[in-house]
Amino acid sequence: MFGTLLRRHRLHRQLTQETLAERSGLSSRSIREMERGPGRSPRPQTVERLATALELTGDERAEFTGAGHALFWANRAGRSGGNIPPGESVRAVDPPWQLPADLPDFVGRCEELALAHKVLDPAVGGARLVVASGPPGVGKTALAIHAGHRLAPLFPDGQLYARLRGATGDPADPAETLAQLLRMLGVDGSALPAGVDARASLLRIRLAGRRVLIVLDDAGGYRQVEPLLPVEGVAMIVTSRLPLTGLPGVTAIDLRPLPDTAAVDLLARVAGAERVRAEPAAAIELVTVCGGLPLAVRIVAARLAARPHWAVGALTERLTDERHRLDELRHGDLAVRPGLQLAYRGLTPATARVFALLGGLDVPSFPEWPVAALLDAGPAAGATALEELLDARLLDDLGPDRAGQSRYRFHAVTQLYARERREAEIDRSEWVAALARTAGGWLALARQAQDRLHSDRFYLDGRSAPAAVADPRAAAVAAQRPIEWFEAERESIAVLVRACAETGLAATARGLAGCGADFYDFQGYYDDLRRILETALAACRQAGDRLGEAAMLRGLGNCLVELDDMDEGLSMLHAARVLAERVGDPSGAALTRRYIGFTLGLIGRLDEAEAEIRAAIRELRLTGQRSAEAVALSNLGFVLRQRGDGAEAVDALRAASLIARSCGDRFAQACSSRGIAGAFLAQGRVQEAQRAARRSVTLFDQIGDVIGTAQSLRVLGETLSCEPHRRAEAERVLGGAAALFRERGHSWGLALTELSLGEVELGRDAEGATDRLRRSLRYWTDNQVPALRARTLVALASAAERAGSPDARGLLASAHRIYRELGMPAADELAARLSALDDTAPP
Repeated sequence: MFGTLLRRHRLHRQLTQETLAERSGLSSRSIREMERGPGRSPRPQTVERLATALELTGDERAEFTGAGHALFWANRAGRSGGNIPPGESVRAVDPPWQLPADLPDFVGRCEELALAHKVLDPAVGGARLVVASGPPGVGKTALAIHAGHRLAPLFPDGQLYARLRGATGDPADPAETLAQLLRMLGVDGSALPAGVDARASLLRIRLAGRRVLIVLDDAGGYRQVEPLLPVEGVAMIVTSRLPLTGLPGVTAIDLRPLPDTAAVDLLARVAGAERVRAEPAAAIELVTVCGGLPLAVRIVAARLAARPHWAVGALTERLTDERHRLDELRHGDLAVRPGLQLAYRGLTPATARVFALLGGLDVPSFPEWPVAALLDAGPAAGATALEELLDARLLDDLGPDRAGQSRYRFHAVTQLYARERREAEIDRSEWVAALARTAGGWLALARQAQDRLHSDRFYLDGRSAPAAVADPRAAAVAAQRPIEWFEAERESIAVLVRACAETGLAATARGLAGCGADFYDFQGYYDDLRRILETALAACRQAGDRLGEAAMLRGLGNCLVELDDMDEGLSMLHAARVLAERVGDPSGAALTRRYIGFTLGLIGRLDEAEAEIRAAIRELRLTGQRSAEAVALSNLGFVLRQRGDGAEAVDALRAASLIARSCGDRFAQACSSRGIAGAFLAQGRVQEAQRAARRSVTLFDQIGDVIGTAQSLRVLGETLSCEPHRRAEAERVLGGAAALFRERGHSWGLALTELSLGEVELGRDAEGATDRLRRSLRYWTDNQVPALRARTLVALASAAERAGSPDARGLLASAHRIYRELGMPAADELAARLSALDDTAPP
């Protein structure tokens, strides 16, 4: 057969035996002997060289090499000696080609395939081993089989495949796997030795000198793989949920879910490219709710393919209901849930319980200590359960978070199954107790972190909810790196506030929201802050906690002011003060009065602002809240400066600075320094203003207050702009402030910085200055901030004057009217300017 094929292909290509010999690097005598008949037994490498020399491809090459390999093994099996042990029973077999069919719609994994090819290429030499690991449904088997087919031409002596069933309840015995492989290599069952060691030895003998690829699918651990490890010239791909990094010479490939582009590609290949192209947004959403898990994507794609009338968006909508998503991720024999069930059933009882409890917790990620808290056990028991969940690939290890803690999470689909287990197996009383312990642990750590923040203290927690530190190591992290700790736990805190509110743990919900509020405020996370405070407010009302309700109203009112909803913010602040007075909370009432006064000062209601702030200062002094008193004095300085009382403003701000230093409160010191800078600038004391502004920037930057730093940079830019030779520096500083505000979505700060930049740019007739000022004007008009609207109108009037536009007088008149209505001294200055314009106007 082989000799006939060789002669036919040579003659078809019009080659002489000598020419073919030269092309293939063989002797012409060898080619003549092979063409004559089966007497000459070509080695597999010789067959491959001849196929290449004859330029064979596709089916022709497969037929030719298959015939050559069959002849080689038939001749070899017919001889005794060599690598065949005495007494071994063998039979003539073709090289084994056991790989299951490749997936025609395999997508992505380019880097993983390239790594597998690099490691397993026979040219590398030595024994070669790749382990592809990952959670259920991530495509480990698909990758191994696809890689096997791509590598097949490099292994002419065959490819062996065995399922080890390590993730099921009946994993394959290594002795049985060895017997299966040996039978494929021509060893009769009657000749199989007993025991794993003897069979492993025989396998090594049978594979010696051969180029064979072995794929072992679904290994449960080292025991199933170690007896099968490859010898020289043999390559092996193993799939397992475990990375099996302890195997000698292993290259580990840990598979992650597919990125969106690859997942959509898979969806299109199975469901139809035109359908997917017709609804690109729905397709992205569909693979997103599947978490990029290849099995889940394949299932939804198969469902679409089976129902041509379905729109992609319709199936996406069905999957948005998390309670039924796992039911929807099923089609025929394909389903996501069985793989998760198998992994879950393999857990020890304690670990299975913590898996279910973590599912109820529903936080996006978590450090190590909550595992022990959920179990109500020590750190060692928690660490053991965590390791078991990681080994089962039911959790992902995210590595260290910003605070340096190791962090973990569920895959989105695994999270759904964990939640199912919690609802099915954990009764309500056990769940509430577990949540109380764990949320209490987070609250204790949040208090540790909050106590070390240098920020504007809202005092919303009240410290009424008991909370114990769950793990001393976690407590040290929260205390030593409070900003990083809050950043790492920000999303988890929001989830826990909601969970505690829904479960009736109102005091814990209030505590978590209250501790987080200081951090959320100084980092500018106002949308997040609003959500957690609204949730905690509802919980306090439900529980009849009037003190908590007043505190949450105070925080929410201040948050709404920062979100530019001045009217609603003031309404909530007034309600908070009334409620605090009613329930006997003088400290809360004083703090609320300070916020009311500050807000009134921002919108130019200066008489009311001054009265509220002075009353707040008296009340804060009586209640012993010295740091808050210092900040209130800074607020008073701001209002007095707006009123034109510069000297009194400086006195108030210096008093604030003294109190802040005596308390060691760097936030209050930073606030007073910024206020002093503004007061000095209003008096024309530019150098002193610059020094105070720089000190404020430094202090805010040291304590990690991004918004405070940006506000102080704005003030510094304004002081620098007073010196013509420093206006370029002023623009750079103001640009830096604008970038910080823009990054945090702080509209007020950005609009105010745009105003300052526009004023500076006018000094050099910069193109675009007027457009910048008009943007700022729209903001102050839309948000009804008359004082800053008037300031912007003045700047636009100056621009109009430079351009010789008659609009200048109208703009100044509008600004003058606003300042006069607000009772601000700037009205007198504008009156003089208007009079001068009238005097110079043509008759």
